Amino acid sequence: MFLDDVYNGFLAANKANEILETHGIPIGDISSIDKNLRLVLEKALNEEQILKDEALLLTKVSISEVSYLMAVSNYIRKKYKGDLITFSKNIFIPLTQLCRDQCSYCTFKIEPDEGDLLFEPERVLDSAKKAIELGCTELLFVSGDRPEIKYDVYRKKLNAMGYNSTADYMIAMSESCLEEGIFPHSNLGIANFDELERFKNSNPSMGLMLENVSERLMKPGEAHHKCPDKYPKARIKTISDAGELNIPWTSGILIGIGENWEERIDSIFELKRINDKYGHIQEIIIQNFSPKPGIKMEGHPVPTDLDMLKSVAISKIVMGQKMNIQVPPNLNSTTYMLHVFAGVNDLGGVSPLTIDYVNPESPWPQIDIMQKNISEFGFHLRERLPVYPNFLNKKFLNDNIYNKAIDFIDDTGYVREN
Repeated sequence: MFLDDVYNGFLAANKANEILETHGIPIGDISSIDKNLRLVLEKALNEEQILKDEALLLTKVSISEVSYLMAVSNYIRKKYKGDLITFSKNIFIPLTQLCRDQCSYCTFKIEPDEGDLLFEPERVLDSAKKAIELGCTELLFVSGDRPEIKYDVYRKKLNAMGYNSTADYMIAMSESCLEEGIFPHSNLGIANFDELERFKNSNPSMGLMLENVSERLMKPGEAHHKCPDKYPKARIKTISDAGELNIPWTSGILIGIGENWEERIDSIFELKRINDKYGHIQEIIIQNFSPKPGIKMEGHPVPTDLDMLKSVAISKIVMGQKMNIQVPPNLNSTTYMLHVFAGVNDLGGVSPLTIDYVNPESPWPQIDIMQKNISEFGFHLRERLPVYPNFLNKKFLNDNIYNKAIDFIDDTGYVREN
């Protein structure tokens, strides 16, 4: 496979020319491409494994060269994912917003005197029922990390309800909501093996962002200072334990929190290493830092379009043919179609009912408008369950979840249309 043919085909198909011009991305002259860059891109096209130093070379492409990189990652996406773009219709429930960490970019965390200690069970079930009425299939549970260790008032509240930990409570709510007819997708944070084994009984999939493998970010003045649950080894352990248990997993990296390009590439390669060993990571999220008033990083620069395009494209190239690559459409409301042309094939959870409690300033796109935008560029939007079609089998799901899941899908593995 030759780069020139792929690049010219990229420009000719699906209005790529139009979207590049709309976003100010120059259309390069492929005949003048740097020889070393050509070699790496053609290696990727022919599905040879890219090495770290080659990935680092790709990070150096300029705005005038990024269309070459996009053409390659788009080719790999199209070859194995076709023109299908997926999402899940969900409800977002912040089971507790208390957290023992102090991330410099977070507005999710509250203190006990700033709001409810937790989402009460009755409210969880009422919300689940409303979501089901609106056709949601995913219930996204999110919590702060291990708040029971830091806050006595919260721990006592849990104990009075019959739970010893946030994990216990999230597992109980997952079990109840699964029986109501919606699929939990839990993001607890760091979890141990026994907890994950219990989660597997009610969660068809779970998630934990790796964020970044750099321990430098734990130092004073950096984004993860005073964040015991952000130690990379602890997050790697949780993701790997989930692999041992065959739990379909969502992970990813945060872009723009103070990491450098080498740390970003190391993080992508670490996710590849884990997935090569266990094969349970179903999607990689490339999530851009979004500044908010009042956070420590309020004045920190946001990732540029070029940063995001390179991160998405390199992730697709490194992770390979089977991996689903996602960007959050609410954080990239004007550019998510541009990212599709860089290798994205999934737009994550979109809720018709609740806000994104992690990024409350960024509303979800309306699904019908998202559908219109995607179809205008020749792509087809399909709804999926929180577990992807290729994980809908009894290696990854217990009998109860599997039997419930197949009632929602057609023979493609996606949610039945209409």
